[in-house]
Amino acid sequence: MWHNCFFDRLTLFIFSKLLCYIMALTNTFTASTEITINGETIRRVNHLRIGQRFESHHDFEISVSPDMLANRFIKLKELAEKFVGKTAAITLRQGRLGVTEQTQIFSGIVTSIRLVKGQSQSSTYLISGLSPTIQLAAGVTTRSFTDKTLMDIVTQVLSPFSFAASMAPANSTPIPYVTQYEEDNFHFLQRLAEEFGEWMFYDGRTLIFGKNIRETSPTVALTHGTNLFDMEYGLRVTPLNFKASYFNYEAFDLFKADSASEQVEGLSSFPQMAFDRSKEVFADDLMNINFTDHVSESSLKTAVKLKRSEQANKLAVFTGRSPEMEMKIGGLVNITEPVFIDGIRTDTIDYGTFVVTRLNHFVDARGVYQANFEAVPQDSTFPPVDYRIVMPVARPHIAQVRDTNDPLKLGRIKVQFGWQPQGDTTPFIRVASMMTGRSKGYFIPEVSDMVMVDFEFGNPDLPYVSGSLYANDGGTRMPGDELFKADNHIKGIITRGGNHIIIDDSEGKENIKIFNKENKNEIELSLDGGSHINIKSKGSVNISAGSINLNASKINIKASEDLVLHGEDNIKGTSKDKIDIQAKSYKLKSDTDVDIEGMNVNIKATANAKVEAGAQLELKGGPMATMKAGIIQIN
Repeated sequence: MWHNCFFDRLTLFIFSKLLCYIMALTNTFTASTEITINGETIRRVNHLRIGQRFESHHDFEISVSPDMLANRFIKLKELAEKFVGKTAAITLRQGRLGVTEQTQIFSGIVTSIRLVKGQSQSSTYLISGLSPTIQLAAGVTTRSFTDKTLMDIVTQVLSPFSFAASMAPANSTPIPYVTQYEEDNFHFLQRLAEEFGEWMFYDGRTLIFGKNIRETSPTVALTHGTNLFDMEYGLRVTPLNFKASYFNYEAFDLFKADSASEQVEGLSSFPQMAFDRSKEVFADDLMNINFTDHVSESSLKTAVKLKRSEQANKLAVFTGRSPEMEMKIGGLVNITEPVFIDGIRTDTIDYGTFVVTRLNHFVDARGVYQANFEAVPQDSTFPPVDYRIVMPVARPHIAQVRDTNDPLKLGRIKVQFGWQPQGDTTPFIRVASMMTGRSKGYFIPEVSDMVMVDFEFGNPDLPYVSGSLYANDGGTRMPGDELFKADNHIKGIITRGGNHIIIDDSEGKENIKIFNKENKNEIELSLDGGSHINIKSKGSVNISAGSINLNASKINIKASEDLVLHGEDNIKGTSKDKIDIQAKSYKLKSDTDVDIEGMNVNIKATANAKVEAGAQLELKGGPMATMKAGIIQIN
């Protein structure tokens, strides 16, 4: 009895495997190849390989024998002259009666041709090339964009190139300032895509910037054992928890964000399990300080969510091999696996929907097509890969001041770097100062001054002025250029209007001078051990205050012409000893009364003395009055 049961199960098992083999054979199609380069069409190849990666340039290799070419006797140099630098349009087709034809179209640039020979006389030409996106990586450049949207920037960067491109970034907010700093165009665009969470990839014919602009091809269904020959599905844990903060000086606020509060969309049950385990295994919240230049806390939180989504791409990776030519880079595949028990199909495992991030097409000389692919299990708003961008680190640069009228009154200035074209500047950037803060401050450079510019965190999008530099602009620094003597004994501050504060450290002549243009007004404070302060003006010196107190052992007031004392109410002078007033002529006048009072009053004239009253004259003595003269006349 058990023998019959055993053979029945063995028969079912063999039958099921044979069925899967037959199904696999029926899904292995013969592919046709059509390659057009500079007007010549190649329809037979030894092999053809196309390598596509979401985050990088694509490459291809075509192996042909001379008899597969239009001229079987063509030499290497002639073939290189005809093909190298030209566009290779590759079309693959496969199908059979009753089945919709599948196609794969690719456009690239031939970059090299190699002649390969073995010990025999037969020759093989290897025609290699890259996607036209390689033109974006021709070399590095530096330029800036101010108040431009992503669409504006991408359009400007791509404008010199003729290959097809479709752009529809989700982010339409103008970016205040962004710098392409010693980067090639491809790296710069990828950096923008990573920063703003945009999809950027070459789909074989068109450069795509923005998820919603990608080709809306149907999801390809792959079933293991039918049209999925090999498969490998790896799940792993990875750190997902971190915190971020950034201080925005305009808002005077410290923005904070925690990745633990951000969810990742699009995860199926398998990666979701790895996601949950990752949070348990790596529970520590590490501080990440690389999140810079955010204008709001919501912007910071979006960036943190994007970063967490990128990390989640590492949780699960699916690789496989399939004859399905319909798979596209950036497209979707759904993967299932039938479950057999004792040769009987009892269930189906649905692994979920994946985004294809790597795809290698291969066609051999027989026309057999196969594709190896890699995919990640999510189709979220954010890119499915880590672009692996290396953030440029900006070095200090010299710039020239172009504008000082800061609308926020924060002492900021606009500068122009030497590599910026005429009319382009930075936005208003801060100036490092010896002191800042509410009700405190220091002066800023003037328009046309040369300054040294550094960058926060080395970020080329966050410049600030670290100091000012002299340049040989033909102007003098002070009269006689004394500010730059060899002994360096003069220190000073000179403003645009010619106002000077000069400190002289010359031995025995130490002083501080404050004077204006052409020395019309001057204040001098002696610091040489002497005791004098000089105030000089070619015009007038006006002192105005609620009250003015002068206190010194001696006070001398001298006027080369007139000395005028004026008091709206009273003028009062007192002395503990005596008051001496001496002049060539002296006049004392009052509109009402003149009172002279003292214990003894002596009035003496060396020549004549006259006392006269317009109305009455009264001379009075207490006990006695004396009047003496050689002759006395009364009336």
